[in-house]
Amino acid sequence: MSGETLVSLADLRRAVSRVLDEVERQQGPVVVLGADYYWTIGPSDAFRFEAEAPQPTVGHLADDIQSMHDMLADREDHSIAAWHDLAHLIGILNGLAALDLKP
Repeated sequence: MSGETLVSLADLRRAVSRVLDEVERQQGPVVVLGADYYWTIGPSDAFRFEAEAPQPTVGHLADDIQSMHDMLADREDHSIAAWHDLAHLIGILNGLAALDLKP
């Protein structure tokens, strides 16, 4: 073993699909997230462990959802920037996770 942390994208895709299937079973095909703004730290900051913790910024679910729609529209003017588009999708997924934790 090389010490590298590896992930199969096929496995990740299947796992995300299974979780979203369960959310849909519980919540239906369209989910009311019930929140809009949330705390976040940037992707590169999330993996830095220095003496001073990174400062969170504010994310916006409405912006995340709009970015998702823009990505899915397959417009010629929208190129995929993996880090940016993943950050927006993570915001939505975190919103779903937070909703699942509500009593």
